[in-house]
Amino acid sequence: ARHMLGVTPNPRMTHADGKMKEIAEELGNGETFKPTDVGVFFGKPGEEERTVPDPYFEGKGPERAGCNFCGGCMVGCRYNAKNTLPKNYLYFAEKQGAKIIAEATVTDIRPLTVDDGRSAVNGQPSVARYEVDYHSTTALINGSKGTVRARSVIVSAGALGTMNLLFRCRDVTRSLSRISSRLGDNVRTNSENILGVTSRDKHIDYSQGIAISSIFQADDVTRVEPVRYSDGSSFIRVLTAPHVEGDSAIIRFLKTLWEIIRHPFDFLYSKFFSRWARYTTILLVMQVEENLTHIRLGRNLFTLFRRGLVLKPDKDHPIPRQLKIGNHVTRALAEKVNGIPQAAFTDSLFNFPTTAHLMGGVPFGRDENEGVVDLDCQVFNYPGLYVVDGSIMPANPGVNPSLTITALAEYAMSKVPEK
Repeated sequence: ARHMLGVTPNPRMTHADGKMKEIAEELGNGETFKPTDVGVFFGKPGEEERTVPDPYFEGKGPERAGCNFCGGCMVGCRYNAKNTLPKNYLYFAEKQGAKIIAEATVTDIRPLTVDDGRSAVNGQPSVARYEVDYHSTTALINGSKGTVRARSVIVSAGALGTMNLLFRCRDVTRSLSRISSRLGDNVRTNSENILGVTSRDKHIDYSQGIAISSIFQADDVTRVEPVRYSDGSSFIRVLTAPHVEGDSAIIRFLKTLWEIIRHPFDFLYSKFFSRWARYTTILLVMQVEENLTHIRLGRNLFTLFRRGLVLKPDKDHPIPRQLKIGNHVTRALAEKVNGIPQAAFTDSLFNFPTTAHLMGGVPFGRDENEGVVDLDCQVFNYPGLYVVDGSIMPANPGVNPSLTITALAEYAMSKVPEK
């Protein structure tokens, strides 16, 4: 997985990274501070933006250009530096004959009988076990529809997308009615809070660098990363509110209003008038502490009373609403950069945590009473139907999970017999 994603340490520290290192040292954990390992091509020093032949796969992959540290990794690298799937896994899949149907949404997966599934492949009978229906995701009206027949199907739509499709197939179309009742169990996050600081000073561009450039251990269970967006990508500030602390939603709501009244210019500057991405450092605070929730198909205010995915919190393993160490780091960074501390408005106004990493929901098990998939990632009762994405994550890694998910995918594919 590390080879395919081109994992390498971030070579350039930013002003925000320097301040984070100072905070780590003040907490007595300076030795844990380090640059992040990332899937980005940086090129040779002094030749970062030059286009070169494929540097990863003995020249068999696409040309690449070195990172220019614009901060746009998460909104979409425009400079051919980020190691996205079209440059590795999907690139080679297409070269080996895979056909990729982009901008399509799968609506149903139907098992076939042996007679229904017989088709000729190179003149020889072959058994297709499933039909997959899909339609265009981007067409405004009456998008094109299609059906694919396949011997094996891999569902890999991310935790929410996968659960949504499997719930639909089990409970709505009932095409996969024997999927385990454990579907939607053991949903977890990185036990995280998303905070931030907008600097009042205009002489430093905090958007420069890669999206997540360093990491440190704030205490025994907590990791903190500074995060950025490219200059001009400031829409995410609509999700922000003044940073407050409190144990209940009412207290935090009142504290938020009081902060706005006390510091109206700071509120207006950070919320409306600053070049937010240019002057803001987001703090991603993650813990290894286990948390669980359950997702079911239902209706409520958040689904606009249409059928959709509904959260059922686990009382024994609740998702943390506030991380005190995260609040401390946020305040410390604000002091160091003459900044305005902020939090996601769901945290400040509603005492409801925000996550960047939703995982689980399709648990492993030794049988269908214990999980949805077996240890080969194959769905119980449906041979040839696999789930391979973040929904099968069996625990909280307490850090960005993309490399772990990729390793799980490599593991799953190693369990599929070669032809």
